[in-house]
Amino acid sequence: MQDFQHGPFEFSTVGRPVTINGQPSQRWQMQYGNSVLAERTLTAQAPQSDIIEAFAGDRIDFIRSHQPAPERRAPAERTIVKLVRSTDVTGVPGKLIGEFEQRAEIPGLTAGLLDGRYETWLITGSPMRAVPMTLDEFERLRAAHNAIAAAEAAATSAAVQGPSRAWIATLLPDDVLTTIPEQWRAPTNWEIRHVVGEGSFTGLSGAKAAELVGVTPQNFRKYTARDGASTRQNMSYAMWHLLLHKLGVKQP
Repeated sequence: MQDFQHGPFEFSTVGRPVTINGQPSQRWQMQYGNSVLAERTLTAQAPQSDIIEAFAGDRIDFIRSHQPAPERRAPAERTIVKLVRSTDVTGVPGKLIGEFEQRAEIPGLTAGLLDGRYETWLITGSPMRAVPMTLDEFERLRAAHNAIAAAEAAATSAAVQGPSRAWIATLLPDDVLTTIPEQWRAPTNWEIRHVVGEGSFTGLSGAKAAELVGVTPQNFRKYTARDGASTRQNMSYAMWHLLLHKLGVKQP
């Protein structure tokens, strides 16, 4: 098996094949730039896919070490509002009918004691605030507040699950990220492999990247060809920054 590249990582053999428990084996290492990140011993006939999979955990560790720590926020305090029945005892709530988390201002709530003028009351807080409310009104209000809660949860989930790609820029040199044309240089094949192609940190294929910047896949392959190849062409300043912008790869 020959050495190969997968995204910005290089996989190469170490030493000669050896026999372990009667099985021909080969030592492999995964490198990033000039740094050896990990070594693994695999069967001598292991295909590329198995080699890549064997180092998957090391790749994840590398990515996590460069991603910013997630922002931790103290959980927001939520107010519970309740619909209760009135009683003969002034100020004493009766049987609980329903409740929900308050997600917006509720008009009409005032400080004071419950009384028997109304059958049901909406109450909240300590000291208690209350407003007379029918069961139908309560159900409409609960549905509205639950809808707000669902929208907030969806937005939070999208923010957590949606992978931020700005951290990728921290691995690239300043002179390929600068927005000053006179100081900018075209990215190398290795630098492009950080953001485009199989094994890249975005996972975007060359064909999809070509579509993003408005060229054919055949033309885009000229930019991703190995450095020094006869077909190799440098990517333009405008195309490179357009690609980074559309992929969300930017300096923090």
